[in-house]
Amino acid sequence: MRLLTTCMALMWLFSLHAQETYSLAECIEYTLKNHPSMGVYENNERIARAQTTQSIAGYLPQVNGSANFTDNLKLQTTVLPAGIFGPQPAEVQFGTQYNTVVGVDFSQTIYDQSKIIGIKAGKPYEAMTQLQQELNKESLMYNTAIAYFQVLILREQRSILESNQNKFEELVATLSTQQKQGVIMSKEVDRAKVSLNTTNYQLEDVVRKEQLSVNTLKNTMGMSLDHPLTIREDLDYESFSSFPMNNELALEYLTSFKINKQQIALQEINVKMQRAKYLPTLNFVGKYAYQSLNNDFSQAFTDWNNFSYIGLGLKVPIFSGLGRYSKLREEQLILENDRSNFLLNQRNMQLNFENASVSVGTAYTSFKSNWDNLNLAEDLLEVTEYQYKQGAVGLTDFLNDDTAYKNAQSNYINSLYNLMISQLNYQKAQGTLTEFIDTLK
Repeated sequence: MRLLTTCMALMWLFSLHAQETYSLAECIEYTLKNHPSMGVYENNERIARAQTTQSIAGYLPQVNGSANFTDNLKLQTTVLPAGIFGPQPAEVQFGTQYNTVVGVDFSQTIYDQSKIIGIKAGKPYEAMTQLQQELNKESLMYNTAIAYFQVLILREQRSILESNQNKFEELVATLSTQQKQGVIMSKEVDRAKVSLNTTNYQLEDVVRKEQLSVNTLKNTMGMSLDHPLTIREDLDYESFSSFPMNNELALEYLTSFKINKQQIALQEINVKMQRAKYLPTLNFVGKYAYQSLNNDFSQAFTDWNNFSYIGLGLKVPIFSGLGRYSKLREEQLILENDRSNFLLNQRNMQLNFENASVSVGTAYTSFKSNWDNLNLAEDLLEVTEYQYKQGAVGLTDFLNDDTAYKNAQSNYINSLYNLMISQLNYQKAQGTLTEFIDTLK
């Protein structure tokens, strides 16, 4: 067991030596540069800009070229009434068999209120995608910090266990010597060995968990699992209690709050666009073309005659089978839902803030209590250890106090992790996550 633990620790330390060292800020910087979701949201911003250009294009001149060739296999027969060309009705055919037209059509929207509103929606939509990108960044920062803290805590726990391991190795060696000299019984050595074996198992388990947590951190950062990585261990834990806390929540600083407001603004634009479809539209149109009419196929593309026209097109909506009304009503209901959800989300944001405030206060109290208890247990163990070496107390008393010290260590580690996570949740709830992480650099 001891050999296996030593080999694992040596392999782990060797791999750490070959890895790059990252601080929390550097991990977050790597995440924001390399996580796949960043590319997705950047593309969404480009899509928003492209859609803005499309909406503007709808109000710019539209020019299209066209070419048509028609073979009238059988011309339509028209019957002229009697008296026009004679006393009897006459059957005649107008037109030519081959008709070729090549030209350019152009149009310009003069007035279309729905298109005007659509153009105005471009900038708010771009602002929405930027806010969504910002929210994604905050989520990536939060997830990276959580994974980073997990590695830190396991590394802190490993350091404590390694210290305990060294202490029990020395104790077992001393007791084994005393047993050989006949000073103590073998069961005293066995008791110490049990504590050593338990520590070895716990250390082996923590080493495995630490390796897994590093892989989780890599995945959160968007880093390949085979990429070397280790983290710095000089994080200032006092920052988790010294960062200023606010008693009131300023909703306007929350990115999710801004997104909700922007979503309502965009939906209000959608409602206006649907209302505008009840209004007339006016377009300027024109055409310039060449036409060839012939009954001989060999002459179908000769003898060109040009023609052109310009005009105005007015379109007045009258009845659309209730399509416009139902679409307008749909958008109005969506707007009502957005406004209701906005109020619900504000309450949830406030509730999250209140819960996070209580949690961070409770976590800090627990941390301080466990820190004091750890120091007390350590002092008590030092006294008992000294008394044991002097023969004033037995091994059982020493092991009991050592167990109490280990429990205090475990409670301290757990309360430290809870404090780190609760403080992170609190900063996220009040919209100061970026500023808080900057203090941890």
